[in-house]
Amino acid sequence: METTIKWRGRILIKAIKRFSLQDKKVLDIGCGNGVITDQLQKYFNLKITGLDILNYLTKKIDFQLMKEEDKIPYKDNKFDLGIFTDALHHMPYKIQVKLIKEALRVSKEVLIFEVAPTFKGKLIDFLINQIHNANMPILLTHRNKQDWMKVFAKNNIKAEFYPVKTPFIYPFIHYLFHLRKE
Repeated sequence: METTIKWRGRILIKAIKRFSLQDKKVLDIGCGNGVITDQLQKYFNLKITGLDILNYLTKKIDFQLMKEEDKIPYKDNKFDLGIFTDALHHMPYKIQVKLIKEALRVSKEVLIFEVAPTFKGKLIDFLINQIHNANMPILLTHRNKQDWMKVFAKNNIKAEFYPVKTPFIYPFIHYLFHLRKE
């Protein structure tokens, strides 16, 4: 299972190379088992803090447990960058919006790397997550690109979309959004 996560991590790294990450303090919101957090930390030589509502880390990373599902326990602008990696579709729609706003409160900018709502993607995501962590909420609250852009516009969030290239045999389509405060 960790191999598939590392594969996704390599796709994420390739997608976010366009952003200057050197010397940034990064918060990985919904970091899961910490495998991708660890990959990002090593590849970009960053200081990353993982944050999640559950602690099921398999990697030794700096970690903070969330006490509330819609509150990030840090002061305003503590981080240069907040990142969500395939985490938002595991929470209710209202919580997604609250956490994105929270991420923009504690970070100067936010990257969202999220799975597109395809039938194959949802099915494989559901099955992998059943194996990965049985306690993880699997709500499948995916949004398509247009719906994400509507959410950002409605909440006065400046957002740019970037397509993500994946290998032919990779079962998911990913979106990458770069958010900044208005």
